[in-house]
Amino acid sequence: MRATDAELLATAQNEIKLGRELAAFEEILHRYERLVYHIARRYFQNAEDAMDASQEAAIKIYNGLPRVTLAKDGNLKAWICTITARTCLDALRKRRPPTTELTEEAIATTLPSAEESAEANERVQEILAAIKKLPEDYRMVLILRDMQGLSYEELGIALGITVGTVKSRLSRARTGLKKLIDSESYT
Repeated sequence: MRATDAELLATAQNEIKLGRELAAFEEILHRYERLVYHIARRYFQNAEDAMDASQEAAIKIYNGLPRVTLAKDGNLKAWICTITARTCLDALRKRRPPTTELTEEAIATTLPSAEESAEANERVQEILAAIKKLPEDYRMVLILRDMQGLSYEELGIALGITVGTVKSRLSRARTGLKKLIDSESYT
């Protein structure tokens, strides 16, 4: 039986108290490392940058474990997603100038199969470029909800906002994305 997030965190914090930080972290990392990388991959064009951001997020998660507190029904996954998304945003802010060009590899990883047509490749490139143009608050909600599948409640916890604000930002993000895509299609 798989431990809940609250149980996993409690076990990890007990291990930390006993001086076994690495053992505590390994269990959490094992469960969430793919999620961390997938979130980072949505922010970065190439795998190396995504891996660097994933490792930076893992360090922040490791350092934050002794201090993190979750509500009784808290969600460790939401906390990890928040740390990862904010780490990626920080890394993007440090880059000058930000690039919006997508590589072949980034486009290929977003497609369901290699047999997709040239038109589908162009459409994916258009959507990803449009997502990068959204304001950070909207981009973060859109990526975490629509690409990573977090619930409204998880997003609210992760971002420290109400569920109503999550829904509002998500609606505005989707509307803004549609406008960006529509305006790009006709220019």
